[in-house]
Amino acid sequence: MNNSDMGRVHAWLLRHRIAETKSSRRAISKEEREIAGLLLNADPALRMQFEEMLEGQGLQLVSLTSFDAKGIASGSTVFMLARNPDAAPPFWGTDRLVSRMLLVKGIDTDAEAKTWFTQLWFVLLDLLYTRRNRGPNAMQDWVDTAFSKEIFIDSVRDYLNDRVRKIDPSTLETDRVHKTMTGLKEGAIAQACYAFIELMVDAGLLEEIDKDIFRQSLLFAYEMKCNFDRQLKTLLPEQDKFQAASEILVEHTDEETEAK
Repeated sequence: MNNSDMGRVHAWLLRHRIAETKSSRRAISKEEREIAGLLLNADPALRMQFEEMLEGQGLQLVSLTSFDAKGIASGSTVFMLARNPDAAPPFWGTDRLVSRMLLVKGIDTDAEAKTWFTQLWFVLLDLLYTRRNRGPNAMQDWVDTAFSKEIFIDSVRDYLNDRVRKIDPSTLETDRVHKTMTGLKEGAIAQACYAFIELMVDAGLLEEIDKDIFRQSLLFAYEMKCNFDRQLKTLLPEQDKFQAASEILVEHTDEETEAK
């Protein structure tokens, strides 16, 4: 791997976040195999230089084999671009998230887009972990997390009907998150779920294993295992999803307001 190859590998990982030498789970393109091969056969000194560059960007190159995790084909090596705890890589902002969520009818502002995405993310965590009695360190179980798009939409509707709409807004410190979550019409709720899943697949955090059937990706499971104690432990599972997600959003919005 020369410097030109390094740039090519970097660009691929920033876009896809994963490269495998071979897979029994999904189709792999020729380019992905080439990227994984470049990393696998890279000169140790150049590989170290590449990893140091990623470290400076708040990222780490993770390599796993079938001995490390389920779902990896025998003889294969998986390379993943993971975020370091507490890091905010400059490449992955919220522009794509906001622009996609704003396509949903009824989501009209950046704040509403971020609110819906965050709340849906907590519902997904509940579906992947709490309902399966999985702990955040259960990386090996990622292959058994399949769910259908309809199951996710039904989970969101149950959450809105059984939890959010039963909250008395007068008991909340601020009702802006509550108003956002109760403001969409039924059809728009499904559209918000579609947008969320699309974004998660695009980010390499969910993978579609059949038509409208998804599961957590190995990268998602790895980052949860590494980052939970630093970033989510204070929120889950002790707090409910609405309170946890609302606190993140309200705190972030207040910080932005103060900064202005």
